[in-house]
Amino acid sequence: MAASSRVTALIDELIDVFNRRVLDLPDGVFTRHTQLMLNGVPFEQMLGRPPDDPLVLMLTRGVAGVRFTAKAIQHAMPDADLQRGDLDEASDDGNLIVTGKCWMSGHLRGVGDRADVLVDFKVRFRGATVVNIDALIDPQSLERLQEARLRP
Repeated sequence: MAASSRVTALIDELIDVFNRRVLDLPDGVFTRHTQLMLNGVPFEQMLGRPPDDPLVLMLTRGVAGVRFTAKAIQHAMPDADLQRGDLDEASDDGNLIVTGKCWMSGHLRGVGDRADVLVDFKVRFRGATVVNIDALIDPQSLERLQEARLRP
């Protein structure tokens, strides 16, 4: 089923925040428990420290995790621009599940190569709050972004 106008407006606002390179996220959408995932793996498991370490949780969850992630992507692709496709909405255990696709395009840091990355995503809401976001990116595109992120 197509996503409601409320959900569509919120996702569009988040995309606009990313594209304008600002970190003013909408109030109340993310809590300190909001979990971010990449290809099904929670960010806290990717840092090489215990996933329940308070510092790891502080960096990878909620508003801080969203900002940390946006800055890492924008460092790898300084002119990154997101565009979204259609959104679908479903319910699961009282949660709202929104799925869709985004196209991220720009030039990779250090080499200037053009990159066009397809990102499938799933956002789980409980009420108006995001419980988790899972971004699915093909391994080759992800590797190119990771390499660009390490360039000066």
